[in-house]
Amino acid sequence: MERTKPLTGLTVLDLTRFLAGPYTTLLLGGLGAEVIKVEPPDGGEAQRSRPPFAGPKGASLSRQTADDVGLSFLHRGRNKKSITLNLRSPEGTDLFRQLCAQADVVVENFAAGTLARMGLGFPVLQASNPRLILCSISGFGQEGPHRDWRAYDPIIQAASGITSVTGYPDRPPVRCGAAVSDTTTPLFAVIGILSALQLREKTGRGEWVDVSMQDGSFFLLPELMEFLAAGEQPQRLGNAHVSGAPFNVYQASDGYVSLCAVTSSDWQKLLGAIAREDLRQDPRFATLLSRRDHRADIDAAVQHWVGQRTVAEAVDHLQTHQVPAAPVLSPTDLLQDAHLQARGMIADLVHPTHGPIPGVKGLGMPIRFVHHPVTFDKPAPALGEQNAEIYGRLLGLDSARLAALKEQGIV
Repeated sequence: MERTKPLTGLTVLDLTRFLAGPYTTLLLGGLGAEVIKVEPPDGGEAQRSRPPFAGPKGASLSRQTADDVGLSFLHRGRNKKSITLNLRSPEGTDLFRQLCAQADVVVENFAAGTLARMGLGFPVLQASNPRLILCSISGFGQEGPHRDWRAYDPIIQAASGITSVTGYPDRPPVRCGAAVSDTTTPLFAVIGILSALQLREKTGRGEWVDVSMQDGSFFLLPELMEFLAAGEQPQRLGNAHVSGAPFNVYQASDGYVSLCAVTSSDWQKLLGAIAREDLRQDPRFATLLSRRDHRADIDAAVQHWVGQRTVAEAVDHLQTHQVPAAPVLSPTDLLQDAHLQARGMIADLVHPTHGPIPGVKGLGMPIRFVHHPVTFDKPAPALGEQNAEIYGRLLGLDSARLAALKEQGIV
């Protein structure tokens, strides 16, 4: 018997591609929603054909077998179903409107206005189903002077202020190493969708959730905006932080340790941990701001202590003294991390027809429930794998009708 998940019974039509959109629907699927990925009949979503690839022989930058699929699709397509539909044809858009009449949520991340130009704007979809929720994810939102600007993650990091404060003061600005805008935007999208569902319980009507990647990334900068309001222009500080010190990455004998002491209590515990009680009464380090002004002296003391130890020795000792510290782990390290493994965050990645892919792991579900556990427990689907199921169950189309639609290039 399949366990009940929080969003069991919710039907989501997925028009997304690339990363921010598919990550949104990945979370919804992992939480139990029936996510129906709508793909063009001629090859499906582009991510199916983008390297790196994975299949029965493992992962590679080029296809090793005819069944290999883009690794990004196998990773982001989990817990979803696939149907094919040509939304560039009148018959296809008509079928999509019929599907909307049976759905709860539509998620899309086309450029702003694209859905309306396809004849599938929110007023049209809501006419098919007044309770329908549309979530539109775009670089700059559905309104405003930059709504038509094209964007990918680096563009949004630049336009939101993240790039301006990332890097070192004597070098050009750089983007954050992770696709932070693409991967945090889905969190705002899921929050918006769940809020709209709650609102629907009160009003009986759906909503249009407008999620701008720039808005969400700008929302990630509270401390910098707070210091700016106090008259301090945010600068690139490398691994340091505008609010105080120590706040940096320090080199151990075999790697790097991240350490920060944000509160006065943290500072006192750090001094005890590194046996520098002599600094407790030093006026240079008496307050948060004075410690920040003498950052170089603090960093030198901490680096001297860390540099004489291995990463494991330094982190274990610091954490024993309740000082916030952690090893700087690489992606390779993370796949072996015992804590992430214990939390179920390292998952086998599964091919839709060949089962577990040798040597390939994916990211697990980052939300946990005590009584109703959730995981990404279904592989990404083959192209159109659920055509018969979805079109038959939701629209009552039989095999003959589906065969005719396929012959016409509509599904």
